[in-house]
Amino acid sequence: MWDKIISQDRAKKILTNIFKTGNIAHAYIFYGKDGTGKDAAALEFAKLLNCENPVDNNACDVCKNCTRISTFKSPIVRFITALPAGKDSDDNDTLSDLKPEDYELLNEELVKKSEDIYHKIRLPKANTIRISSIRDIKNSIYLSENSNVKKVYIISDADLMNVYTSNSLLKILEEPPKNSVIILTTSRINSLLPTIVGRCQKIRFDDIPLEELKKYIKSKKPDFTENEINLIAELSNGSIYTCNKILNENYLELREKVLDYLTFMLTNKNLSLGGTIDELITGKDKEKLKQFLMLLIYWFRDLSVLNNNYTSTLINNDKIDRLKNFNKNFKSDNLKIIGLIEDSFRDFDQNLNPELVLFHLSQKIKSNIKRNSVS
Repeated sequence: MWDKIISQDRAKKILTNIFKTGNIAHAYIFYGKDGTGKDAAALEFAKLLNCENPVDNNACDVCKNCTRISTFKSPIVRFITALPAGKDSDDNDTLSDLKPEDYELLNEELVKKSEDIYHKIRLPKANTIRISSIRDIKNSIYLSENSNVKKVYIISDADLMNVYTSNSLLKILEEPPKNSVIILTTSRINSLLPTIVGRCQKIRFDDIPLEELKKYIKSKKPDFTENEINLIAELSNGSIYTCNKILNENYLELREKVLDYLTFMLTNKNLSLGGTIDELITGKDKEKLKQFLMLLIYWFRDLSVLNNNYTSTLINNDKIDRLKNFNKNFKSDNLKIIGLIEDSFRDFDQNLNPELVLFHLSQKIKSNIKRNSVS
């Protein structure tokens, strides 16, 4: 039901009106940041289109069709995601060469998504939507079905299609059959072929508002303090996916890495600084590195807040003594430093070497911090 989708009132209203009017397009693109509910809304829309007993423009969630779609066992709703590459070229690519362990992992991921619609399916070495997955759509989409059902094909992270896969999908979009709907979800709509975008109705999904994120975190972690909830909500950057990632990791430990990074940098302990950077880049987790940068920004933001005596708005309120000591011992150009850290976000997005990015950032930050003279 729509109440499973956090926020997104505008997108839900659009989809509800589409259902009410019966003016259903053959293809849609749900676009917006990861973790804003695009896949979740696509599944809910698929249920609504095929629900046996819809109530107030909501799927009933209990009929046979709703239950099968929710558990990814419906013959009329397919969920397509990136899979490990096959042995053959695109011309000979078939899903039959998918390893048994990959099938098992995929099924495990689908179970997790059925239990939590905001779960992000991730498979090792799955970097592309295979052309065999699109051929599978082509083989079933033109088959006649009961006129009372809508076959729905959800292509998650559609920007992971390569040019061959995209062209194969485009042929389907050029001759769409009746009683079928294709929904592409993506966080990078500009990576899709313009010809594909032009043949789809586009629905934007907005960032999750901060207050909604706070409510979500409180529901997941009722024992968290208000400061912890505020910090995680800020770090989540409008995304339930990022929020869940933080909740499943030890963000307090990551914040300690920020303090280690600053301490080693300011005390010229380059060997220790290098060790901290090595720990941060282990696993090449770009999201973790961005969270580190956000925590770093919040530290210098709090230094400015403290200088202006606005202690009630501190994010790192539990570290107020360390913040005071920092301001006592150092004078930092906080606005400039925050700008430098924001530049590092772009460096990560451009896939620059993360070790070099963090080392260079430490040098730039240090050049904008002066030790206060002892009076």
